[in-house]
Amino acid sequence: MLVERDALLAELVTDLDDALAGSGHVVFLGGEAGVGKTALVRALARIARPRCGVRIGGADNITTPGALGAFQDAIPEIGPSVAAGGDRIRLFRELRDLIAAAPVLLVLEDLHWADEATLDALRYLARRIETAPVLLVVTYRHDEVTARHPLTSLLGDLATATEVRRLLVPPLTVDGVARLVADSGDAVDPTALHLRTGGNAFFVTESLAIGGVALPATVSDAILARVARLTPAAQDVVAAAAILGAGADADLLARIAAQALDAVDECADAGVLIEIDGSLGFRHELAREAVEQSLSAVRRRQLHGRALRALAERTPEDHRTLAHHAVGCGDETAAMAHAVAAAERAAHGSAHREAAEHYRLAVRHSSSAAERAALFVALSYECYLTDQLPEALTARQQALELHELVGDTRRLGDDERWLSRLSWFSGHGKDAQRYGLRAVTTLEQLPPGVELAWAYSNYAQLRMLAEEAEEVEFWGRKALRLARTLGSQDIESHALNNLGTAELQSGHVEQGQRDLAHSLDIARAADLPEHVARAYTNLGSSAVLQKRFADAHAALGAGIAFCEDRDLDSWACYMTACLSLALADEGRFDEALAAADSLLDHAGTAPVSLMPAAGAAARVLARRGADATPRLALAQRLAAEAGELQRLAPAVCAAAEHAWLTGDAGAIDALTASTWELALAHDEEWATGELAWWRMLGGAPFAADRVAEPFALMLTGDTRAVRAWTERGCPVWAAYAAMLDPDIAVVDQAVRTLDGLGAAAAIEAILRTRHDRGLALPRRPRAQARGNPAQLTARELEVLGLLGEGLSTPEIAERLILSRRTVEHHIAAVLRKLGEPTRGRAVAAASRRGLLPV
Repeated sequence: MLVERDALLAELVTDLDDALAGSGHVVFLGGEAGVGKTALVRALARIARPRCGVRIGGADNITTPGALGAFQDAIPEIGPSVAAGGDRIRLFRELRDLIAAAPVLLVLEDLHWADEATLDALRYLARRIETAPVLLVVTYRHDEVTARHPLTSLLGDLATATEVRRLLVPPLTVDGVARLVADSGDAVDPTALHLRTGGNAFFVTESLAIGGVALPATVSDAILARVARLTPAAQDVVAAAAILGAGADADLLARIAAQALDAVDECADAGVLIEIDGSLGFRHELAREAVEQSLSAVRRRQLHGRALRALAERTPEDHRTLAHHAVGCGDETAAMAHAVAAAERAAHGSAHREAAEHYRLAVRHSSSAAERAALFVALSYECYLTDQLPEALTARQQALELHELVGDTRRLGDDERWLSRLSWFSGHGKDAQRYGLRAVTTLEQLPPGVELAWAYSNYAQLRMLAEEAEEVEFWGRKALRLARTLGSQDIESHALNNLGTAELQSGHVEQGQRDLAHSLDIARAADLPEHVARAYTNLGSSAVLQKRFADAHAALGAGIAFCEDRDLDSWACYMTACLSLALADEGRFDEALAAADSLLDHAGTAPVSLMPAAGAAARVLARRGADATPRLALAQRLAAEAGELQRLAPAVCAAAEHAWLTGDAGAIDALTASTWELALAHDEEWATGELAWWRMLGGAPFAADRVAEPFALMLTGDTRAVRAWTERGCPVWAAYAAMLDPDIAVVDQAVRTLDGLGAAAAIEAILRTRHDRGLALPRRPRAQARGNPAQLTARELEVLGLLGEGLSTPEIAERLILSRRTVEHHIAAVLRKLGEPTRGRAVAAASRRGLLPV
């Protein structure tokens, strides 16, 4: 009986109508356990079946989930491709083609338990579902999805997608409980029952199922009271079903329970077990958990042992389930063997989080040092892939200790190289340097091999990050020669990337671009997506730091598109962070904030991406006169932990600019002193140039030589500085370059430029600086025109108009010849300025304010 769910069902039917008309949607349906999510989607499925195909799958918490488990449940045709493994993007495309081939309602239940590959596939599909005749409904327990839960990351990634929305199934009201009581015919006080159950539909029905005369203290009592009415033989079958978890056929249940089929029939007749698609199982996971928890330890071990033997004969390839039962019955040898096989299979299917869980299990049941070392290596790698960096470091350190114990020098050196890499990702620059050098020293004792080539290239990368050009050349060439001797294309691409980036840092732009382009070509030809992403990243990030914004947009735009197409989110995030820095200097403040905030508001963003994003956001907020302190503090803290000039200089310069903007220029000397010395030591002309500018404004010692040309012109008072910055498409720095010009007309233009950007604090700082130096003051800008009180830019007004026409993000992108991400940034800015949470409400508000064309 579906009670108080009519409105939710009507919304889902509307989404189904849209999907069947060719406009696909994804609905995340949240609610607590037992609140009625399954009943709701089953009602939707009944309505959908006469109109389209219906596919239903889900996840469970009995064992560690299998790769793409929920999708394989719903779409078994994908099974052979999952087993074959390989390129996961190819697999996701095949999955999309399968579900988009004909109109379909696809329901995936309980995805708070889903495996990593399922969530990655869901992210991929949700971003590409708009033109598919598919309604994808995902149920999950919203109260069990914590800030660090993988589903939280997914929901955050999809928060701005127009085709995705969330619904929440609330508990029943007292009136709803009264309807169920009336339907049962029991003489129960609905108010008391509502108070006891919290309006949870499953709890209510379980209480009513035992008569409701004497309400049980807990729902477990109600469930167990219902089971207690069965014969002992049937109770054995229920116990077997609780151990198996997922639905099972009658023969399997009877075998594990050691009872006749009549006992299975009794469970079904009593409604304790129900049949779904030919299998018998519990009506709800809460019922299964209650029965399982009531079993004694001895009884559980006995049932797990029977399950292990029976399933080993039936499905010997189902290693994850066999590992679960092996642990349950205490068979450590079988547990370790099946856990390793399950981990390898999960990793093969890109379910890396689940692979890590299987390796943890295997470690707990392994014995020999060599065996444990290999498991720790595998565990560390899976944790690295899933951004579980602290555990990745710990596991690799344990592997190192074991390899040292057994005297395996080659693997010991590889452990040191990996610890260097993991330390760098964790923001621990000194540890990365120490481990990187140790890896080279250890591996040079042995005949040259792949491990040594990687150690050379890793160390070259560390020197590149430290901007030590000569060291990069030395170690990078060693890596390149050995990689080519070994025929290792991934190391060759990696080494060329380091060399090319170092050339760019040294100002040798053409040579650096050639090396990076070569690295990119090798990576593309060899299908090495992470190396492709790294090439785009270093081409783009170097261009941002050197204020070559046309090059930056070309590389970052192509790189972000490449990564989004393959769901390489960590690389896309870093490039988006770099892009936010460029947008901030180009005066595209709203776009810069939208790009930065999309990362800063995301719980799983890595420190390496948070640093530039926080710095960009801080600079925009400070220039506008808003509170930039939290963002600035984050950028400075993370940069100090990293210890690299390319991280420190942007954060310290942001802090110096903030000090000037807030009237505290005297603090600039102390803020910049150590980074200034570091920049001079590395002869880095762009970092040195900006630091010199802020130090000059702060009255600190500085030098105008060995700095990039636009800063050199500013520092010497050359009037050509304004043109140099303008030609680079950098209005903020062009305005700063005009700040001390004796020609008041030049300063007037600079103030008007900053006023148009909304940089109120920058204008005040310029006026204050000129006043302190006895220079003539320009006119203050007039108030903004009343016709655009929200201060939308011309592009934002254009986007708002297209939203008013009902266009989607892809349609707006096509109309304006922009990337989809850029359009989303404009839309985010429009929503923020209008103070509205949704596109529809923003359009309505804009219409009321007269901002839309008539």
